[in-house]
Amino acid sequence: MSEIELHRKLLGDAPRNAAFQAALRQLIVPGKTTVADIGAGTGFLSFLARRLGAAHCTLIEYSGMLELAQKLARQNGIDQLSFVRGHSAEIRKPPKVDVVVSETLGNFALEEGLLETLIDARRYLKPQGRVLPERLRQFAAPVTAPRLQQEIDIWPQVGYELDLSAARTVSLNNMYVKTVLPADLGARDTGQLWDDLDLRPQAKATDSRRNATLRWKAVDLPAARVEGLALWWVCELLPGIDLSTSPFAPATHWDQIYLPLLSPLELAPDDQLELTLSCDTRPDVGVRLGWKTRQLRGGKVVAEQVQDSFRGRVEV
Repeated sequence: MSEIELHRKLLGDAPRNAAFQAALRQLIVPGKTTVADIGAGTGFLSFLARRLGAAHCTLIEYSGMLELAQKLARQNGIDQLSFVRGHSAEIRKPPKVDVVVSETLGNFALEEGLLETLIDARRYLKPQGRVLPERLRQFAAPVTAPRLQQEIDIWPQVGYELDLSAARTVSLNNMYVKTVLPADLGARDTGQLWDDLDLRPQAKATDSRRNATLRWKAVDLPAARVEGLALWWVCELLPGIDLSTSPFAPATHWDQIYLPLLSPLELAPDDQLELTLSCDTRPDVGVRLGWKTRQLRGGKVVAEQVQDSFRGRVEV
């Protein structure tokens, strides 16, 4: 996908745009507030900030989109902007501002380095400065309908008397960007919170390596057969202003993440499903997600599957 296509999708997301405008409106004091826009892209958020009265905006962007942002600023007569080409973490003497905004959210929320970016962005803030967004919560739920798993796990059906099991194993150790529908979850929101990030500058900096274990009782699920797992997020820009990728929320340009299983789990009525998620987004790692799924019966493990997105890689 081209860079401009990514931004076309972003700017075509009316709920996203409205949420950021509402949040900026709350924080900007006309003629006084200064803003740093990290990962500025087309400059849209800085343009909103200036139209809301921000005294000055610094746009930081490492890609060639910065030149397009400059052209768009000229076309729209928007001034009091500074343009910095580079990665925000590599700027040694950052400007001191009142507000840092960074919309670096992915389908898997942290795939674009949001956590690390906003922790480093504390260097940009004046005392009592604010960041947008302020909080990120991630959720997981069992997928009980076969639709998504059947789309991915095509390997046994290829035929021609070929054993493709090695390729299948690599394939099923990947995260997939999919539109997860309520029907895929049995039309019931069984999502549980597995990650809660306080991004405010006064909060303790969160480690890039995190894990959590969740459990569901079989009787609380809409079906006994679990095909895979779904992930989504809710991002709080400011209290009362949220963006959500829940399958039960209004659609945005973001999709959900589907984690396949190596084989479906058939749960007895008294069983429990246990999911352990481990996430590592350190810059030298990139994005690594592990998911261990266990079927518990009478407190004992009767089935276990361990998957890791790094096992889904094929070196080139």
